[in-house]
Amino acid sequence: MASTGSSSSSANRERDQAASDSDLVVGIATYNHARTAGRLVETIRAALTQIAPSSRARILVADGGSKDGTREWIREAASGDGDLVELSYAVQPGDVLDVPYHGLPGRARALRVLLREAQARKARACLVLDAFATAVEPDWIARLSDPIRDQDVDFIVPSYSRHPFEGALVHGAVYPMFRALYGARLRSPMGSEFACSPRLIEAVLSDPIWESESGQAGIDLWMAATAVSGGFRIAQVPFGPKVTDERNELDLSTTIVQVFGFLFSDMERRVQVWHRIRGSRLVTRFGEAPQDVPGQPEVDVERLAESFRLGCRELQGVWTEVLPPLATLQWRRLAAARLEEFRVEDVLWARTVYDFAMGHRLRVIARDHLLRSLAPLYLAWLASFVLELRHATPEAAEERIERLCLAFEAEKPYLISMWRWPERFRPVKIRR
Repeated sequence: MASTGSSSSSANRERDQAASDSDLVVGIATYNHARTAGRLVETIRAALTQIAPSSRARILVADGGSKDGTREWIREAASGDGDLVELSYAVQPGDVLDVPYHGLPGRARALRVLLREAQARKARACLVLDAFATAVEPDWIARLSDPIRDQDVDFIVPSYSRHPFEGALVHGAVYPMFRALYGARLRSPMGSEFACSPRLIEAVLSDPIWESESGQAGIDLWMAATAVSGGFRIAQVPFGPKVTDERNELDLSTTIVQVFGFLFSDMERRVQVWHRIRGSRLVTRFGEAPQDVPGQPEVDVERLAESFRLGCRELQGVWTEVLPPLATLQWRRLAAARLEEFRVEDVLWARTVYDFAMGHRLRVIARDHLLRSLAPLYLAWLASFVLELRHATPEAAEERIERLCLAFEAEKPYLISMWRWPERFRPVKIRR
């Protein structure tokens, strides 16, 4: 039978004392993942047999009280060879009612349980995988964990091949802003999979973020920001496409509220860090990007543009609370533009995101309402992005994203000026 216990079990500690110097622990957090968790554990076991046959590596599973047979599937997949350590974490009623964009209620609490267990076992590397994943290759585990064990890397994330139109919220706003703030070209700053070192684990476990409400949605972004801004060595590994099971998809405005609400709040906590950073640096990459390019998804550009136009009609009063008059006028002109002329300039988009960060800080209106009003503006940017790149090569798309990131970096002094002297940059309302 696979070992079952908790991070507080002294019997577990004595039995597994020999594993205290394990090279590697691989953790997954589950909550009703019966469709994917068993297959993932089988993949992890196969990988560990290849890369760590004598290190007594362990598979850690932190479950939030699954009711669909997840734990039984995991135990069967572990085949009773003693590699599995079962843990538990608390899922609170609010976690289930307010489902996060990544789909795992109570994710921060789950990760803390996994990191604490890794620390207790003195693991040289802790790798966390997404329980939604359905196509994890065994060699991915070695590619993520080896740099931690052998190259003194503290934090490493996978960078999956995606068409630019997929995950566009990351390409078009999260990555450019994260890069401009913290000066690191980390392509997946809010990914749900990573590997980390004992040094990083020790540094993060004492933070109160793990029990906070916002941490349950934003913990991955917080981990990346902590690693990047805390003097830790970071890296990334290019992989092929990530295939996952279906999650509960949130509407765009709710996703924006969760993602940007956390990003903007975290900016306030780290202001002394990002104020001093200019430009950005390359992040060490281990391995080459796959040659396979995902196919282009269908995108209804007209529908995106019309959603923006509707927002422009209904949200002018909100936007004038946060945007300066010139930006408001530029967005109005765009709403009147024909589709073939529908383009959002990089400077306008970068400054708009920065204006919303400032509006969030100053609480010019209720934060939830403010962030939801950003969704139509994002759809306008996305429509422009798709129109510009629908016939572009992958290389051209990468160059386009790079130009956008450079615009966010170039406009960072605008953000810093507003942050230092907010009274000078309060929007002045204009009459329609």
